[in-house]
Amino acid sequence: VLDSLGSTRSRSLNIAVIVVLVLALLCSLLSSGFTCTNAVSNPYQTFLGPVGVYTWNSVCGALILLAMILFPVNVQGNSLSQELAQSCSNSQQAPSDSRHSYGYSYWILLLVLLLNAASLTIIYFYDHARYSKRKEQERPIENAPKDGILF
Repeated sequence: VLDSLGSTRSRSLNIAVIVVLVLALLCSLLSSGFTCTNAVSNPYQTFLGPVGVYTWNSVCGALILLAMILFPVNVQGNSLSQELAQSCSNSQQAPSDSRHSYGYSYWILLLVLLLNAASLTIIYFYDHARYSKRKEQERPIENAPKDGILF
C-alpha cells in the first residue's frame, strides 16, 4: 500500500510538472505574440502594450521556477533515480552510492528563466527612457526665454 501511495504521488507530481511546463509554453507564446504586435504597431498603455508583455513574461517565469522546484522535489522525494537504476539493472539491491544528476534539459529551464528576466529588464528600461523623453518634451516652455514666450 505504501509503494502504491508513493507511485501515485510521484505520478501526480510528474503530471503537475508537465502541466506547469505546458502553461509556461503557452504564456511564452502569448508574450512573443504581444512582442511582435508591439514591434509592428504602436499600442497605447493597454494590455496589448508593455503591460501585456510584463504580465506574460512574469507568469512564464513564475511557472518555470515552479517547475524547476517541483521536478527535483519529485525526483529526490520519491527516489526516482534509485527506482530507475533498479529497473535497469538485474539485481534487486539498491545502489549504495546513489546521487541525483540532472541533464541539460533541466538546466535549459534556468536559461529560459534568465531570458525572461532579461526581457523584463529591457522592456522596463526602454519604457522608462521613453517616459522620461516624453516628459522632457512636455516642458519646453519652462526653459524658454521670456521673450520667446510673448510671441
